[in-house]
Amino acid sequence: MAYKKFCYWVDPGELEKVRKNCEERGVELDDEPRIPCRVLRSSRDIVYLTPPAWYGFCKRRTSWFWESEKAGQLLVVSNTSLDHLDVGNPIVITESNFKPDRLPSPDEIPEMIKSKEYQRRKPNTWEKVEPIEVEFYQTWFERRRANEPFDFDQIFASHSANHSNFIDPRFFVTQNGVKSPYSIADSLRVCSSCMEFFNILGSQWPIKYVVPCIGAVLFARLSIDQYFEVRV
Repeated sequence: MAYKKFCYWVDPGELEKVRKNCEERGVELDDEPRIPCRVLRSSRDIVYLTPPAWYGFCKRRTSWFWESEKAGQLLVVSNTSLDHLDVGNPIVITESNFKPDRLPSPDEIPEMIKSKEYQRRKPNTWEKVEPIEVEFYQTWFERRRANEPFDFDQIFASHSANHSNFIDPRFFVTQNGVKSPYSIADSLRVCSSCMEFFNILGSQWPIKYVVPCIGAVLFARLSIDQYFEVRV
């Protein structure tokens, strides 16, 4: 079956409504305590995230959560619609055949990072990269791009520009007069794609096209370099 996920930001009362429905159907409602993107695994029927998960494995990379309107909220992710439970409108994630006409040049990346709105919303911890994180990216880069030199500064600039493009889009397609921003690089050069998948960044756009980061490829088992449509 084609990949499809329904994501709902809920309060504790709505989560209990979901839990009760699962019990009535004999379905186990899992929780994900540490790695947010793992809720996107197709093998997980229905699962929820509590706020401490954003302090887990990707603490720096997911620090945008705590600076957003979603801070403190719960997230339920399901393989099927929960609309019958009246727990709000879903974020629907599906595979897409979208291909961008153009990606930013090396000269455009720094300009995207200078965006005033991006700089205003950027968490203080975002740029405090630990050495172990650099090693993680280097391992994956050398595994997939053995003939290219590894330059973490360039990769991190791409991470930042990618988030900026969903906050203050410079690369987008227009559909019915509405902007639809897209990821500006491949999986090796984007970071914390859960920010876009779950509308923590870019919630103002009805449709986005998102490439999974290496974490989502590894932990959620999403296809590397594949664009996914994120629709509300």
